[in-house]
Amino acid sequence: MKKSLVLLLCLVMVASAFLAGCSPKEDAVTETTTAPASEATTEAPMVEAEPSGTLVVGITEASGNFNPHYYSSAYDGYVVDMVFEGLIARNFEGEYEGSVADSWEYSEDGKSITFNMKKDRVFSDGQPLTANDVVFSYLVLADPSYTGRYSSTVKDMVGYDEYYAGESDTFSGVEAIDDYTVKFNFKEALRVNFANCGSAILPAHYYGKDFAPGNTASVEAITTDAMGSGPYVVSQFKEKELVYLERNPLYVGDDYMVKEIILKFVDQTTDIVELTSGGVDLLAGVIDPKKISEARNAGFSINSYNRSGYGYIKTNCEAGPTADVKVRQALYYSFNVKEFVNSYYYDADTDQVLAVTQYHPFSQISWAIDDALLDSMIEYDFDLDKAKALLDEAGWLVGADGIRYKDGQPLELKIAAMPDHDILATLIPMWERDWGQGLGVKLTVAYLEFNTILDYVIYNSDANVDNWSLFFLATSITTPDPHSLYTTFHSDYIGSGMDNTSRYSNPKVDELLDQAKAIMDIEEAKPVYAEIAKILNEEAVMMPVYANTYFDLYATKLVDFKTSSLYNWVSALKDAKIVE
Repeated sequence: MKKSLVLLLCLVMVASAFLAGCSPKEDAVTETTTAPASEATTEAPMVEAEPSGTLVVGITEASGNFNPHYYSSAYDGYVVDMVFEGLIARNFEGEYEGSVADSWEYSEDGKSITFNMKKDRVFSDGQPLTANDVVFSYLVLADPSYTGRYSSTVKDMVGYDEYYAGESDTFSGVEAIDDYTVKFNFKEALRVNFANCGSAILPAHYYGKDFAPGNTASVEAITTDAMGSGPYVVSQFKEKELVYLERNPLYVGDDYMVKEIILKFVDQTTDIVELTSGGVDLLAGVIDPKKISEARNAGFSINSYNRSGYGYIKTNCEAGPTADVKVRQALYYSFNVKEFVNSYYYDADTDQVLAVTQYHPFSQISWAIDDALLDSMIEYDFDLDKAKALLDEAGWLVGADGIRYKDGQPLELKIAAMPDHDILATLIPMWERDWGQGLGVKLTVAYLEFNTILDYVIYNSDANVDNWSLFFLATSITTPDPHSLYTTFHSDYIGSGMDNTSRYSNPKVDELLDQAKAIMDIEEAKPVYAEIAKILNEEAVMMPVYANTYFDLYATKLVDFKTSSLYNWVSALKDAKIVE
């Protein structure tokens, strides 16, 4: 699973990514399935079974880290998903089906899963994809020197603890039975085991050329020059400009019939102009009603679906004033989330608001959501008086200059923000009005480039822990299973390169997260996840800002293009075609 702090970092935002996964990490506040696939459908004429055409996709920016084990940005994740395959993948309905795997079976005790692999898969250099490549891919994740965000994939596997601690020279969690049979061995029969078998498969002969146990640096160093068995290869990466991908001539299958994909970096303030003027063919995951209206009026095709993810604010729970739960609660009560959502997401064409507010951390398509969960949430309705009282209780008192002080230090919020960002351009004036003027908080806004934000909160977070109080990002969540929150809030994942970007530590939440993943029956798991959500809500660890509907806006030359909550535009390329 990916997150977009991956923490989608979609910067629409946007993570994962973080994100990564994150990213997630949605409109009805009841449990839903996938939303309608499309507002507009276009019938495709007969075309030859040869890849053809060029699709230009507008994105904010990719960093160039296209390594499946180390990327964080959702935009880098798009490239990863086009270049690499896993044993399994989700289909349009959100259900798992075989990708490199042909079939699979569970052991009688449910602790092992054996996959029979397709024998015709090759990497883009012509070398065959075998079970040994699967083993290598997981061996890297289990290595004690691994510094990426995806180690949670292997921590429940047999032999991980011993291998990670250096007590064993072998990792027995994944084993090659023969060239095309691979077996996963888990400590327990957990609900989440199957999903953990779906990581991207790296060619051992390429990524593992200089690999040695205890030293994954050579694997981590391969970023832009990605090699996989997927439908596309990266032909060119131009920093600050574009990523150019071509159809992999060795890809096995008669799908993915678009020949060339260009990810063009466009500014959010001008992306709709790029679309309507023909500079790009597709804007995916658009959330701005004005842009949606403009595309609709210009005759572009539109897909709409409930987003599996949301925009959110995270506060620093380890350092600075936001380490105090009362300060976090005060900020939540004095942030008029409903005002923002009802204004920013209002669609005048349909007289509807295209997003909702929510106070739990789950995707709006998660099976964890039910009435009991919703009834237990504190709704932080805008209340300046309550916010002021909380700050008074925490010892932050208003001084003669109107700023709050404690022990001689001002109550300063260091906001890590991205420049020229649609949503932040609306949020920051609201914070200046209500947090600054209303509460007496000193706001210091640092406008940082996207990749610098990722350094602050993910890649180099240990060194930057004192440099920020809060940030706004968005995340995409690639599963309806609330286990996706595990690395986001478990204290084992605090630190540079890790997913717990809020640096939140609560032993009770850790215990509940560990308990929940072991429950096979989702109805039995629901109350445990509800308890987790209640604690996170009460302690104001994260402020979800909006859970919205996603709109994919695209040129009519792109046909048979169907997206849904767990089936994004990259997945939809499987059946799409370009008709000039």
